[in-house]
Amino acid sequence: MKTKILIAALAFPVIGLLVLTGFKAYKISSGYEMTFDVRGYDPRDLLSGHYVQYRVDYGPALDCNDLDNLPELETTPAKKTLTEFDQCVCYLDPPDPDSAYWQDCASIEKASCPVFIKGTCNYGRFTAGIEKFFVPEEKAAYYDSVLRSEGARLTVKIDASGSAAIVELDLPVSFEEWMEKRARPNN
Repeated sequence: MKTKILIAALAFPVIGLLVLTGFKAYKISSGYEMTFDVRGYDPRDLLSGHYVQYRVDYGPALDCNDLDNLPELETTPAKKTLTEFDQCVCYLDPPDPDSAYWQDCASIEKASCPVFIKGTCNYGRFTAGIEKFFVPEEKAAYYDSVLRSEGARLTVKIDASGSAAIVELDLPVSFEEWMEKRARPNN
């Protein structure tokens, strides 16, 4: 009896991890792929481990502070006074983030919004859970330095429910080029 309980206790976390991994792999393999510019580094969380945080450019002039100026947005006055509320960014022409506009998540229709990202407006900043990227410890300084100075391109997959998953963070400078630049004495 004890052996069966021990096997079950050991198997349960392994099976759970496999299910979560499979779900994440499915989410990344399916869905719509989009690429966004990353606008620099966000140093708010200094204790975030080996993650770099950045601001994603979801589209031109998209700022949660501007939601009060949009009469077509179906957001109740009580909702607008909250410091945190759900919101969606819609893309009419999905490959092009320049076609972005705000849409209340409760009124999303497939016909008018073929691809959308669900997120939260929190104190004037829209976040969708893709603003943090894990980096290996030995490359943390490289990611930090390049993101601060030159930015990057973020590729994500967006599923039918509006959830986005990071596929790749593409930096404009390779690790080798960055190491060579650091090794050269300043002239």
